[in-house]
Amino acid sequence: MRYLLNIVLILTVSYCKAQSVIKPLQSSETCPPEDTNCYEEDLNNEFEKFIGTWKFQNNNTEITFKLKKEEHYQTSPNSNYQDLLVGEYQYIENGIEEVNTLADFDSSTILGFQHNLSGGVFTYNLPTYCDDNSTSSEIKITLSIEDPNDQYTSGKVILRYINDDGIEKLETCIYDYTNDGDDPNARISIPDGNYVFVKQ
Repeated sequence: MRYLLNIVLILTVSYCKAQSVIKPLQSSETCPPEDTNCYEEDLNNEFEKFIGTWKFQNNNTEITFKLKKEEHYQTSPNSNYQDLLVGEYQYIENGIEEVNTLADFDSSTILGFQHNLSGGVFTYNLPTYCDDNSTSSEIKITLSIEDPNDQYTSGKVILRYINDDGIEKLETCIYDYTNDGDDPNARISIPDGNYVFVKQ
């Protein structure tokens, strides 16, 4: 009988130890980077309203974003798990396609931060060079944007969801954040600025 109790006790302790610790993405308390039992989850489904195809069009500029939620993503075998907002994009200027990674959107070999749009940092206050029509309590999402034309360039995209009389929009601030590489003029293809995307 004692032997059976020891087995039950060992199994119970093992089961409890294997349980994941779930923390909300928007919490200030994050998972330790190498805690494989910790999961930063989009518990309130904040990412849901950002999912879909979005288009900005003005004069000679056209930008398309395709975004989706990727759940329980692990950056490496020894890291914690997290939910991400990921996607791909197309940028056309004066009728010339400068960037188009939309074909990679549904690729089974491209996951998480390998996407050209990726992240999920909850942002409440925007940098001063971004137009900010929101309140500080309103959630905005920050993503990284990679330029496939130059592996040493990267930028930031800050997304604010709005519903304008039934028309879903993303107020977006895009800016270059390149700090690597040998070329001091290297930057992402899309110009820094504020853009309003409409859901397609």
